[in-house]
Amino acid sequence: MPNIMMINISENCNKNVCDISYLSEIVGGEKDLIRGIMDAFLNQVSEDLPCINNAILKTDYITINQIAHSMKSSASIMGITAIRPILEEMESLGASATNIDGIKELNQKLNSIYKQAIEELEKEKLNYIKH
Repeated sequence: MPNIMMINISENCNKNVCDISYLSEIVGGEKDLIRGIMDAFLNQVSEDLPCINNAILKTDYITINQIAHSMKSSASIMGITAIRPILEEMESLGASATNIDGIKELNQKLNSIYKQAIEELEKEKLNYIKH
């Protein structure tokens, strides 16, 4: 059985989980583009989280693997580095179709970090409105 990573989410409670400096750098600081990418990310997360939660309830390892894999790149663009090891482990467990209890534990951490990320990005995107 794969070893479930011990990831402490309490360390994220007092600091931001998002760092959009990479996003800002790759788009040359274009405010409209940054805001558009933030909106696209928020829309995608609002689809992906319920899907992965539902897949876990159904013990659908294939879907868990696929969604965890697809969520990694968008989290990286938004600088949510705490998510990557969680998604990698969920993807791996989904691929091996093992340890649904471990996946459930990881999913709680995933949802907690994404909740904080969503709150941060909703506030941050207000800084990218045209004046």
